[in-house]
Amino acid sequence: MNTIICHIPESLENNIIRFVYLLRVEGLRIGNSEVIDALQALQLVPLDEREKVKTSLKVTLIKKAADYGLFESTFDLFFTSPEIREGLRKLRQEKVEEQTKQLKEAGEVLSFRGEKMNLSEVEKTVYSYMPEKEKKRLMDFLEMNESRDTLQRDYRPFLESLVKGRLRFWHKQLHQEIEKDKVSPDLGDEDLNSIRDAAAGSGQGGSAILTEDMQHIARKDLPRATALIRKMARLLVTRISRRFRHSKRRRALDLRSTIRFSIQYGGVPFRLRYKSRRVKKPRLLLLCDVSGSMIRYAGFVLQFIYGLNTAVQRIESFVFSENLERVTPYFQQGQSFESTMAAVVKESDVWGGGTSLHKALHTLLMKYEDELTRNTIIIIVSDTRTIRHQEALIELQRPKGKVKEILWLNTLPLDEWDNYSTVTAFQKLANMFPCNTLADLERVMSRKLLAG
Repeated sequence: MNTIICHIPESLENNIIRFVYLLRVEGLRIGNSEVIDALQALQLVPLDEREKVKTSLKVTLIKKAADYGLFESTFDLFFTSPEIREGLRKLRQEKVEEQTKQLKEAGEVLSFRGEKMNLSEVEKTVYSYMPEKEKKRLMDFLEMNESRDTLQRDYRPFLESLVKGRLRFWHKQLHQEIEKDKVSPDLGDEDLNSIRDAAAGSGQGGSAILTEDMQHIARKDLPRATALIRKMARLLVTRISRRFRHSKRRRALDLRSTIRFSIQYGGVPFRLRYKSRRVKKPRLLLLCDVSGSMIRYAGFVLQFIYGLNTAVQRIESFVFSENLERVTPYFQQGQSFESTMAAVVKESDVWGGGTSLHKALHTLLMKYEDELTRNTIIIIVSDTRTIRHQEALIELQRPKGKVKEILWLNTLPLDEWDNYSTVTAFQKLANMFPCNTLADLERVMSRKLLAG
């Protein structure tokens, strides 16, 4: 029974549970019933045949084809030799020590007159990855300011904001490299820690494209990303209403209709009437930000609109930056995505401009108020960064009482939300969800936010 895991002292059951825990940490949804099925399946296969064991676990634990790649890479790393396992542990330990050293050095050098700047671990990490030439340029800038006698200590917050802005710029440039080397959070188990790091660093996980920031997805992965977005869009638009419709299929007895129908027979329920759930599609209204700060997501924003339009007819689509533009007709012509995107970008007057959400919402209410009904769901795709956000809050309050719901898909990474007051402000009026990766988008869809 221990053939495949003879290098691990714990029981087979314990190792399967640890393996499942690792998959769950990576975002795979595996219930206790699937674990029981996996253990039962292993009793029916020879444990000295690795591929049969892998297949048994795959078919019992994994529900979605998109998760197969992650399962494969995690299985290969978990069920491996003691020598490889020890090597993975040492590699992680070296990485932890190196990154701890880098954070300490960054915290010491990024200071103003002996007072350390209030920087996050992410910002310190970015500094350690910057090219030496850029590090020197930043240090020269700090030294120049420190030598100016006219500057007081209360100048430090302003200087700190300038440094953070530079670090944010380099974070975008170095994102992929940093993520590849990133040490995963401690799981309380050195083996699981090292396996998780190795799986993330190898890039072999089938879900890597799902967790990659959409602005960094490689060109070769775009077709697969496109297919995933369109699949998710189709999942979004169909919901089951709480109401019922008349049905010939015997599902639930429609007592009121049965009594009314029986009047012609003197009240005798000669024929029973039934009802079933009414499949009802919502009226969707999309507001997609195509301003300068969102331009790196523009391709995926249009993919999202395109996917929704191919799945449902009752949809109105708008793009906005400095004002609002209706783009619904572009998506009703039956053209390919490439042709549609080219036409939108070429003919748009707002593409890549500044962000004035208050103007966009004002235009929506002035020109398209009839689109705002009790069955309308407004979906806003934006990073929340806009000028005059207090005015935007007032404008957003106006349609809130007229529509069924306002969903906000925020392309800012979740760990950056606290850095922007606009996020907190708009969360009071909209159900906001992180949406800068395909995994985020899939998570929003799978929660069936539009279900009833």
